[in-house]
Parts: sequence; C-alpha cells; structure tokens
Amino acid sequence: MASPKTDWLTAAESYLAECRGRASSVRASEFALRMQRTPVQLAKEFRATVGRGVKEHLESLQIERAKELLRTTRSSTAEIALDAGFGTTRSFYRAFRRRTGVSPTEYRKEMSLAEVSFRH
Repeated sequence: MASPKTDWLTAAESYLAECRGRASSVRASEFALRMQRTPVQLAKEFRATVGRGVKEHLESLQIERAKELLRTTRSSTAEIALDAGFGTTRSFYRAFRRRTGVSPTEYRKEMSLAEVSFRH
C-alpha cells in the first residue's frame, strides 16, 4: 500500500505528464481541481504530507525536465518551455535562472562544454 506522500508525488507527476501531453501550462489551481481540493486545501495538505509547497514541487519537476531536454535534445528553448509546462518562454527563463543561477542557454552551453571535456 502506497504512503500518502507517494500518492501526492505520483499525482503531481501524472498531472505534469498530462500537461505535457496537451502542451498546456502547469497550474497549481488546476492540479487542486484535479485532486478535488480547493487551492488552499491542496497547499496545506501537500505541504503537510510532502514537506514542501505544491508550486515549489511542480516547478522543481518542470526544471528537471527542462534540464534533461537541454542536455539531450537540440530543441529550442521555446519548445522546451512548452514541453516542460511553462506558459511562456519568459516565465521559463525566469524560473530556470532562479533555480539554477544560469539561463537555459548558458546551462546548455555549460553541459555541452562539459561533455566535450569529458570525452577528451
């Protein structure tokens, strides 16, 4: 039997996959509706169970997806922003920089340089 924390994390992953599938923005309010909670209820229950805020968690998953795509594809940052569930390229850039300290373009460049250095 799964734990409540696992249930929340699985639901969050499923919601993000659904957003990717329909190329739509990730919204905590939409996730709350999906989970049959008000946004306030969702925020309280999610934080109490998972140990961090729902928006923080969703954004963290989005950034990890974006990092993977930046490392492994040649997709444009606009395409990656959409695939990772960000509403706009601008919101993607701001969130990415806030979380990583570098822009998506700088991250991709650093990863490609690291890969070249690793090969030699």
